[in-house]
Amino acid sequence: MSEQLEKLIAELYESVETKRLFSETLSKIVTYLGAAQSHLCLLGKDNSSIGLNFTANMDPSFLDEYHQHYVNIDYRLKLITKSPVGAVMTDDQFNTQEGLRSSPIHHDLFPRYDVNRIMGSNITVDGRLGWFGVTSMRKDGTFSKEVMEDFSRLVVHARKALQLRQLRMETGERELVHRSSNDAQTHGVIMLANGETEYVNQIAQDILDLGFVRIQNGRLVSRNPREQKKLDAVHRRVRNGEAPLVRLLDSKTNTTYAVQVFNPLPRFVDGRLEPARWVTYKIVVLNPQDILSPRTLDRISQFFGLSGSESAAIAAVIALQPLSEYSRVKGVQQDTVRKQLKSAMTKMAVNSQKQLFQVYERFKVFE
Repeated sequence: MSEQLEKLIAELYESVETKRLFSETLSKIVTYLGAAQSHLCLLGKDNSSIGLNFTANMDPSFLDEYHQHYVNIDYRLKLITKSPVGAVMTDDQFNTQEGLRSSPIHHDLFPRYDVNRIMGSNITVDGRLGWFGVTSMRKDGTFSKEVMEDFSRLVVHARKALQLRQLRMETGERELVHRSSNDAQTHGVIMLANGETEYVNQIAQDILDLGFVRIQNGRLVSRNPREQKKLDAVHRRVRNGEAPLVRLLDSKTNTTYAVQVFNPLPRFVDGRLEPARWVTYKIVVLNPQDILSPRTLDRISQFFGLSGSESAAIAAVIALQPLSEYSRVKGVQQDTVRKQLKSAMTKMAVNSQKQLFQVYERFKVFE
């Protein structure tokens, strides 16, 4: 791999933090490949609108016109979306003879905007349709074997960079950190930058002081080898653009932790990805004796008009107390407890215990 190509790949990842850099990097890619134009995009969650859209050397009105008048008649889309993700294709593979002969895309749209031969790839991410393509300089232009190989290398990293950008937008990681500067939050937050601890709120510090997890070599680790394997697996998933949630158990104290890792930004150095420059951990302690907040429960009960027995039933569920044990302690039939719980959930318009926990978590903001 050439030094210039490595630099372009590195710039793709640097573009994750600053949206405008994507188009600047695409312009450099176009020049490097000897191409004319480039288009990099990812559709929204429903695949009916563009979520991320970057171009280089392309007339902005071309895409506007394409989406208004041509996208619904573009026969090539089915062929592209059915192609293997990341595979490099040229016109010959997603054009048909009938399409070349009769489609207004080839006879009207492309000639007016000087769109020549196309090389591209399906870069669908998490079910969202994506595309990365370049066009040739001339109508009869072709792409050499070397150019196609370089483009194939770029496709892999362009897709991952786009995925990281999408994740960055969705999680609002920086806003999360700023909000968490208030130690009244219900979860711990640890932010690392370049392997160094940049921010730890009080809840997270209290968790670290317990010693089950700690910061070592620029990442969160556990003193328990079995739980450490879980964290190792999570860190690998983070490098692939995910924001995974993992359950850790301290068997000595019977303490359960829920840990989520947010938004890495890997660096491409010497032909490989280096660890993220910064990463944030969100940690929640799930001890049954600690999870229930009487104040939150009281607000829920008042808001939904729950009776005392209904409120006590959902409190048992939220505190992870088995209904059999709860009914024994209360001295009532288990069937009676189930009816109280069902009545409470009906008033709250929830259909499962999972939704019950979601309502409880949302009401914590009113504490």
